Amino acid sequence: MSTSPDLSHFVQHRQLDVYEQSMARQGYAYGVDLRRSRWLATSTVGNALVRTVDRAWPRLAEHLLAEELLDAQTAPTSLLRELAVHMNLLRAPLPAVRLLRPPQRGRWPLVTAIGSTRGSSLWLVLDAEALLALDADKRAFVLGAGLGHLHCDHAVFFAAHFLANRREGNSSIRTLQSALTPWTKVMTFSADRAGLLACGRLATAVSVIENPPIAIGDDPEPRWLPPLPSPVERIQAIEEFARSSVFARVVAMRARQRELARSVGDAAPPSVPSGSEGRATPPPAPEPEPIHVPADAWSLARVDARLTARLNLL
Repeated sequence: MSTSPDLSHFVQHRQLDVYEQSMARQGYAYGVDLRRSRWLATSTVGNALVRTVDRAWPRLAEHLLAEELLDAQTAPTSLLRELAVHMNLLRAPLPAVRLLRPPQRGRWPLVTAIGSTRGSSLWLVLDAEALLALDADKRAFVLGAGLGHLHCDHAVFFAAHFLANRREGNSSIRTLQSALTPWTKVMTFSADRAGLLACGRLATAVSVIENPPIAIGDDPEPRWLPPLPSPVERIQAIEEFARSSVFARVVAMRARQRELARSVGDAAPPSVPSGSEGRATPPPAPEPEPIHVPADAWSLARVDARLTARLNLL
């Protein structure tokens, strides 16, 4: 009789999770960004450069945990719950949450996706104090954008930029940083879309893009971060995505969930007096109405095509 564990069930669930994450990512992310990420992971040249970051990652992770970051044991429960809600919405992978140490506030963004491509080393670094100081809708956009970076395989890009800014960053990593700089601008559009889906309000997304929230610290604009597209480019791109069927479907789904929650609350059964033999029977839950998407909503392909033409990309 064999005593080896049967892992087939676990493997099937894992494969299903990966498939669902991939399909969800294709449902909102900028197509050019996804194609370039796939090329980087599979091409001979790109794969060699990415492996350079992977080899440097264990030493970098050890340094970060020793001097700059904490694990998630001290993270506010409310913040972790919000993060879980956005992860479920985006079908983003489960990250290892890390918190900034107080002396490092301002030297990192409020939310940073960082990690390697091997061993599923995906970290989401949070400035918990600065995040909790934000309004709820702005915090949702920032958390959603960070999860979007993680979901679209951008963690290794941020790791390359962070390593290149350190003295031990070797020539291969600096070469990767130079090669990736135009790509990091492209990947911002995917993250902005994820942030908009998470907060659900175009006005909030535009406000955060125009006035990015920063933490008070010695270095309020971290020098190691890659350059971003101009706010004008980002706002125009996010306004077009807000006209897409993807965003319309998410907005309609949330409206239906709120309506159902109100209906269930209004139809709560009356309390039964003590000693009563009968019990109040709750009314049946209302049938959910189909999610309505406007007939003039844009397809994601149309949104991508307009952005690609504006950026003069192939």
